[in-house]
Amino acid sequence: MLEINITDLAYHSDELGLDVKHYALIADYKNSHVLLSIPNLYLYQSTRSSISTSKRYATVISKFYRFLSTQPEFKPLEPGDYHVGVTNRDIRRWQVWRQIERVRKNSAKPTSSTIYNDALIIQKFFSWISTAGFTCNVKLHLRTWTANFKSDKLLNYIKKKARISHSGDPIRVLDKESRQHTQQPLISDWEIKLLLQSYPDTVYATLFCFALATAMRPSELVKFPYLGNGNNRHIVPHSQLPADLTQVTYETIGKGNKLRKVTIPMYALADIEKGYTEREYKSRCKKYKALYGKPCPLSILFLTKEGHPVTAKMIADATTYAKKLAHSIDPRFSLDHDFYQSRHWWPTMMMVQHHGERLLTDSADVLDRALAQVLMNQMGHNDIATTYKYYLNLARWLVMARQGHTFELVGEDFNIHSQIQNLTFQHTDSPPD
Repeated sequence: MLEINITDLAYHSDELGLDVKHYALIADYKNSHVLLSIPNLYLYQSTRSSISTSKRYATVISKFYRFLSTQPEFKPLEPGDYHVGVTNRDIRRWQVWRQIERVRKNSAKPTSSTIYNDALIIQKFFSWISTAGFTCNVKLHLRTWTANFKSDKLLNYIKKKARISHSGDPIRVLDKESRQHTQQPLISDWEIKLLLQSYPDTVYATLFCFALATAMRPSELVKFPYLGNGNNRHIVPHSQLPADLTQVTYETIGKGNKLRKVTIPMYALADIEKGYTEREYKSRCKKYKALYGKPCPLSILFLTKEGHPVTAKMIADATTYAKKLAHSIDPRFSLDHDFYQSRHWWPTMMMVQHHGERLLTDSADVLDRALAQVLMNQMGHNDIATTYKYYLNLARWLVMARQGHTFELVGEDFNIHSQIQNLTFQHTDSPPD
């Protein structure tokens, strides 16, 4: 099977006049390292706005190319020309092959959903190839690239290839097992406190609390400035804001390179100033200047104790460290928790405060478009119904866990921290990103 290395690139794009970051694919072929030009151009043009998305897409494309290298019809082709020979049938065969390998290993992963979503990424890749004017034999208007795993004929074929003799549907059983494995509670109040104490640097605890209050993604949090400019010129430390303000609006570029407006409550800015800016910011700016030979830009607020600007990857790594430490202190702390747990607190509490005791009645099932629009704007989602239904279910779990607890309707004093002490829940759905 073809070996493909995935590497991250950071360079100045003359075309854009900007510094860009994305992943690239390099194949080991006939004792040489070969840049896969077409996939790499796609990753540059389509994923440079999000390094995590770039890594995800690069990983999926590399898996598909490795599969192609095992197929007889691709043996004569060099890896850089694989895109020319791919048809709808090859994308479908890749999905079937992954299910065969999964059933043969009796593995819960990759799930049928993951296999389909990965195939969607490949389909998008070939859609771009066609639009960009390169040779493409994938028929985008035909859905013959999808594999119907509910087909008895296909199921029997998979079982035969995987050498499974028992009756039943092994794919459905494995998918169910995977869902059971991913069931986990939202992080509870005591776990939040323990996690905050376990971070190796106070800046990460500050960012976690900021995410609790705003539902911003890590990639958005790290861009929050000390002093804003342009449409964000009103963003200043809390002590410099008018005393009668209850919230401010912050414009940020979110997932998919989309501009959105996030509502930030005053208490969140006060938390940042009291717990981080007043204590840490000036000394860290000095370290930044010593490291980079220039003053820290006012567009950067969050710095590590060594003086480096915090990145989304740093947040993920610090959270991995912190949760392991928290688990060693108290084994009840779940190792399944991650930083994204913070992102789902805000919409869940907003749903609870808005609906109150009506959450347990059928009336809450009726789509409240005003509330759903607020959730969508804050979360940066596109699907209004999915977002509303998901957080409605989570909020119901909360209320049922604390029956008899009453809630006020949402007001300007809505404060996420006031809810952490009393609410906890279990859920089984996968959260929207």
